[in-house]
Amino acid sequence: MSIHRPFQDPTPESVRDFIDAVPLYAADVDDPTFFTDDRLVARRNELLRRQLGWLAEASPYYRKVFATEGVEVGDIGSTDDLVGLPVTTKQDLMGDPESFRLAFEQPGLYDLTYQTVYTTGTTTGLPTKYEYTTHDFFGVLQAGRRQNKLAYQVPGDRFFTAFPLSPLPHVSGFAGLIENAAGLGFFHGFGGMSYDEFPIHNPSDYIADQIELVQPQVVAGIGSFLRRMFADMARDGRDLSSIVGVNASGEVLTERMLDHMRENLAACGASPVFVSAPYGFTEGGLSFGQCREAGPLHGTAPDQIFMEVLDPDSGERLPDGERGLVTITHLNRRGMPLLRYQLGDQGVIRNSRCEACGRGGQSMIVSSGSAHITRTKEILKIKGTLVNPQVIHEVVMNTPGVLEYRMIVSHRDPGDPLSPDRLLIRIGIDEGDDVSSWNEGGSSTKQLEVAVKQATEVTPDVELVEDLSEIYDPTTEFKAQRILDERTFE
Repeated sequence: MSIHRPFQDPTPESVRDFIDAVPLYAADVDDPTFFTDDRLVARRNELLRRQLGWLAEASPYYRKVFATEGVEVGDIGSTDDLVGLPVTTKQDLMGDPESFRLAFEQPGLYDLTYQTVYTTGTTTGLPTKYEYTTHDFFGVLQAGRRQNKLAYQVPGDRFFTAFPLSPLPHVSGFAGLIENAAGLGFFHGFGGMSYDEFPIHNPSDYIADQIELVQPQVVAGIGSFLRRMFADMARDGRDLSSIVGVNASGEVLTERMLDHMRENLAACGASPVFVSAPYGFTEGGLSFGQCREAGPLHGTAPDQIFMEVLDPDSGERLPDGERGLVTITHLNRRGMPLLRYQLGDQGVIRNSRCEACGRGGQSMIVSSGSAHITRTKEILKIKGTLVNPQVIHEVVMNTPGVLEYRMIVSHRDPGDPLSPDRLLIRIGIDEGDDVSSWNEGGSSTKQLEVAVKQATEVTPDVELVEDLSEIYDPTTEFKAQRILDERTFE
């Protein structure tokens, strides 16, 4: 029996019909995203009090923080009371990750380290490890099943990941079991940077061959890689008619990028297709996903993570709809739980129920162009002007013909750190686009220069590259590095 996936125009009623039609999802009666507001608040507060007790008992880091700050965990009864606690920064975690690992006097079977992954580098230059206990990992799997439900994926679907096989254990390594938790078959393309000792990585054309062979319902990968691959497959007349969903992560897909991806999928027989852009982070292991294209990113486990947005200057909690630093508190972790941990991202959250799917909890809404999230470290000052690179991303990737780009900020005179700043945008264009219009002084080049100037008050230089791999090579890079700052400051 065919199941209707209501991603094109969801309503709470059509989403409920979809869930009821899938026995695995219909049986999930304790999904907190469908709790009443009062029930979810009560559940969160109950879990927070237990989590704080675990920290006071077994966390070397937070026991020290509580003592230094004079915090009595018994006085914290709700998520509203978190505002009285200090924040935890990435630098705190990087400085001594071992101090965040809970050390119970009598750990149980589910307190063993089940998975170790790695995140941002430490002060030694090495990656920071982050551990999931069995307890934590099972929570990730449950949230992953609910993420599949949110994305209208059903048992029996085939899920193909084109994400690179990373040299570091990464949360993307959870994908196989997460998809299996929802009854999906899982396939990995084994792309990425080759390793001479054990050459198991595959080139991009092999991945395309495998996708056509497997005929998956869902394909996941870095957005820019998938867009280029689908364009190549459309030119080759490939069959992608099985695809109903694409999970494109790693960078923001603008409206034109989405249209381009859909056009090429349709040329390969795939239409309609739900193109979603899940958001996740190493210290969470839980995805935020969409119930419709361009919609909010819904938290799939509001009983495991509580989010705040804080003012970058005052540190005060901001109300719904205001942009600030995204901060998380774990409510149910036994490995390396974090309190008021700043992810290094800026965004906007809302606590209201989704009018499209009926889910409650917390959602992240679009806050800059097409982006739900902006990396704080990416915001630059160029020629005395603060520039959000996401604004440039919107302008460039909504420009007809552009497939890839990279922005490079440098000194106008490379040997003189006191010389003016230079913004260079290197672009790669689609086959068949008019190269002459992108040559120096060409009409397309001039239009892009003007558009960036209008959006940022900074006039760029635009340079065309012939080989797209000069900007992004999926065989050597996990995702495209869009920003390079080559300046030195004295």
